[in-house]
Amino acid sequence: MKESKLIKSVVTAIAVVAFSIPAIASADDGAELKGKTEKVSFSDLNVNKEQGAQQLYRRLQQASKRVCGVEPLKVSGSVRELSQSMRCYRETLDATVAKIDKESLTAIHEG
Repeated sequence: MKESKLIKSVVTAIAVVAFSIPAIASADDGAELKGKTEKVSFSDLNVNKEQGAQQLYRRLQQASKRVCGVEPLKVSGSVRELSQSMRCYRETLDATVAKIDKESLTAIHEG
């Protein structure tokens, strides 16, 4: 039981780091997004079951959108900004799912 909590804590930390790397890499000068991270906790979920994996995936999607500043075109102001934030979102979500490395989560992501 303790090992399971430790693994989830480590994976959560990895997810936070994974969010920051693509966000920083996708910004033109990195100043706007640099250092933006978000902790995604899932110790309350059983990600080995589909329902838990789906809930985690939704949390990762929302966190990726917030970290990358994904806003509708009317809010973002330009197609270029929207394109950059969506690229950041995709890269962040891809990297995070890969780092977590759970078959059920990867299946949802690639689905």
